[in-house]
Amino acid sequence: MNEREAFVKNKLGQMNIPQKVGQLFVVGFAGSIINPEIKRIIQNFCPAGLRVTSGIMRTKDAIHDAYAGGDFGMSIYTKPSAGRKDFVKGILPPYITNSYYCDILNELKKIAVANGACIPIHATMDMEGNMSCDHTRGGIRLMPDPMGVARSGDPQMAYDVAWATGRQLRPLGVNWLHSPVLDVNTNPLNPEISTRSYSSDPARAAEFAVKAIAGYRDAGIIATGKHYPGRGESAQDAHHGLPVIDLSLEDFKKHLIPFKACIDAGIPAIMSAHTIYPCIDGENAATLSKKMLTGLLREELGFEGVVTTDAMEMGSILQLGPLEDSVLKSVLAGADLVLFREEAGAIDRLIERLIRAAETGELPTERLDEAVTRTLKLKYDYCLFKNGNLSDPVKAGDGIEDPQVQKIATKSARAACHILRDKKQVCPISTSKRILLIEQVNPIHLNINDSRIHPGIFWEKMLKLRDDVSMVETTMMFDENDQKRIMDRVDDADVIVVTNWYYRRNDFDDSFLEKLHLLGKPVVVVTNNPYPLTVKDEFETVIVTYSVSPESIEKVAELLLKG
Repeated sequence: MNEREAFVKNKLGQMNIPQKVGQLFVVGFAGSIINPEIKRIIQNFCPAGLRVTSGIMRTKDAIHDAYAGGDFGMSIYTKPSAGRKDFVKGILPPYITNSYYCDILNELKKIAVANGACIPIHATMDMEGNMSCDHTRGGIRLMPDPMGVARSGDPQMAYDVAWATGRQLRPLGVNWLHSPVLDVNTNPLNPEISTRSYSSDPARAAEFAVKAIAGYRDAGIIATGKHYPGRGESAQDAHHGLPVIDLSLEDFKKHLIPFKACIDAGIPAIMSAHTIYPCIDGENAATLSKKMLTGLLREELGFEGVVTTDAMEMGSILQLGPLEDSVLKSVLAGADLVLFREEAGAIDRLIERLIRAAETGELPTERLDEAVTRTLKLKYDYCLFKNGNLSDPVKAGDGIEDPQVQKIATKSARAACHILRDKKQVCPISTSKRILLIEQVNPIHLNINDSRIHPGIFWEKMLKLRDDVSMVETTMMFDENDQKRIMDRVDDADVIVVTNWYYRRNDFDDSFLEKLHLLGKPVVVVTNNPYPLTVKDEFETVIVTYSVSPESIEKVAELLLKG
């Protein structure tokens, strides 16, 4: 028995059933206020990890994040009581520094190592690129979506972007990411995966993903491949309901190619998809399927790392019935970690249900110990047991301020951005032409809202090249007031430049852009997504960014005004 195995065996032997069950869960912590409820959960339940967001929402439940559970979200909502957050909807968390956020995570980590289990708690988040950004503070450098990274044609770019992402987050105290996305986006109308995928070609997606894993590893980040066994063919967002992807076995296996490549490359964790695949298991979503998580993933593909579920408060799981039954079923199927981000009080009954199952043998001791052992080993491998997994607040911003990170952010953004088509050769726009910019306030610009990234950043970048550009700022949906303000200005423009940002959390309607094209003026559509979701056949001039970073928008301004 080597040192690692002896350490983990000893640690496991010191834990009782409730503590082991707690180690099956990763719980949500939104915002930047440590409330009594999150302290209670860490103290009483000993969860393995925290799924954190610093600047998107102050609390996460069916009221404050209706997207997550869709029509089913209210089924697990309970009225606030005791130390729960009870905030007004729609207000962003306060702006905080990196060192302050690091202090917050440290305080929660100290609670974890002070309880009876004394297991360091890890912090994880999404930071996939483009509009996937859970840490919006402290000057964070945004990277392109994976598909934008792959547009570089150089797999080393995937390594660099993953490394740069990890380099920024690790000093904050974040040590686990739910990336890379391994889905092969074969459905152009996929509303959820889309450009989060590296490619529609399995081999290309695998090539870039394997390099990304190495980048995360070298940055000290635990990478998680998702969404096993692949949601690229889906036509439905799993947050809103349970998708069924009915592929032939031959086509299904193509979607496994990136997962197999990453397993062979040593990926430490994989996230399951809340989706049914009839060719393997026609009754259960992959998250709840022993055929998927044990038979195929472990026995056939040879994965030995940690299996985590996707967020269990998603509509695709909630529609199946009592959540505690689904959680138990997922663990019995082979999940080692249960991701549950929702903060409306359901965590108690989920953990209590699994404790009862463990005490009665419904959840066998072998399965419980196996799951906890895998997570403990992974934490040992990534040195999370050292110093209680605390980080130095003085150095919390070092990664974000690293010149190499800044260089990668610029290089990746410029490589991703391109003119998709320009049928009438509008770009670069002649200096004799009057320009009207229609710029949407997208959520990332609004959430960050600092001197580098803010609503109006596109106009600011264009004004650095020409000081006669006019602008109308709009909502994402081009509401009635937006449309009136725009139509009042179009007669003064020779060329219209309009953003058409795709954000999967929003309903999407680009019918107003079709109306703009009927005016007879040249219209340049700037979007972060090249699929028919945002790019219609009648759009004659289209620039695609795969990102909303300032570096991307600066490149767009150059394409528009300098060529």
